[in-house]
Amino acid sequence: MKQEQFEQQNEASWQAFEAWLKWHGKRRKKDIATAPFANSEMPERYRLVCLQLALARDRGYTQALVEYLHRLAQLGHDELYGAQSGFGQRVLHYASGGFAADVRANAKWVLASALLFFGPMLAAMLAVHQWPDFAYLMLSPEQVANFETMYGNESRSLGRVARDASTDFQMFGFYVYNNVSIAFRCFAGGLTAGVLTVFYLIYNGLSIGVVAARLGEAGLAGNFYSFVVGHSTFELGAIVLSGAAGLKLGAAILAPRRMSRGAALRQAGRSIIGMVCGLAVMLFAAALTEAFWSPLKLDLTIKLAVGGVLCALTLAYFALAGRHDGT
Repeated sequence: MKQEQFEQQNEASWQAFEAWLKWHGKRRKKDIATAPFANSEMPERYRLVCLQLALARDRGYTQALVEYLHRLAQLGHDELYGAQSGFGQRVLHYASGGFAADVRANAKWVLASALLFFGPMLAAMLAVHQWPDFAYLMLSPEQVANFETMYGNESRSLGRVARDASTDFQMFGFYVYNNVSIAFRCFAGGLTAGVLTVFYLIYNGLSIGVVAARLGEAGLAGNFYSFVVGHSTFELGAIVLSGAAGLKLGAAILAPRRMSRGAALRQAGRSIIGMVCGLAVMLFAAALTEAFWSPLKLDLTIKLAVGGVLCALTLAYFALAGRHDGT
């Protein structure tokens, strides 16, 4: 069935469902007669919306329609299962699967962002391995020396220069600021039609790749990976998601379809607000890990094992969480 026929056939049902959700959120006992349909019909209508969402995804209908049905299904789930009882419960419900479902719903933007970030990173690592002086195109000699000091065997705490007397709490604040600033630039760059988002993804990918390869050439790969393996899943994952959000905003500006650019931008913003909140939590987790766990000089095997477990759990969450009810 073509999308136009699908929409025409079901549009009245969707509008009634959406109207019921609005009525239910404002209802009083005396308002029952004004309900779009009886409360007893809600479970069946909710299951129908979930089925239509699954059909829209399987048939490759437009992202706008999929996101609309996903929003209806999520709001319906909240009403049906009582998530409206409190803000904390809504947050827990979103964290338990809504965040992962939103990331999967924006899979093409996440993939594009990952390619723009990890592609240059790997290219930079290969370039430095083949031509060590390539590192100096991205870093000054002073910066190279500073990184070698930070991850040197003489450093009392990995990832910090010897003269740095900051406490773990001070470093935590620094990492929060640094991580958020990178992610914000990738996200807000979408308002430039995605140009700055693409630039920041490529630039940060190149920078990280150059540092990793340069330290490897200096024989400090063990110390470097011991430091980054614990928090890299959260930090790099959040950067990729912020880039995905920025790319989606940029696409709304470049190709608003039948809407005005302002309306397309607002629709795109509403569809990614949850994902942006989720990646902010990932950045906080990354900073927490980077400040209190990553600097510890423990056996590399232990660090790799912990990092591997965190990575596996994160990937499993995004792949499996929130798949109930067709979402």
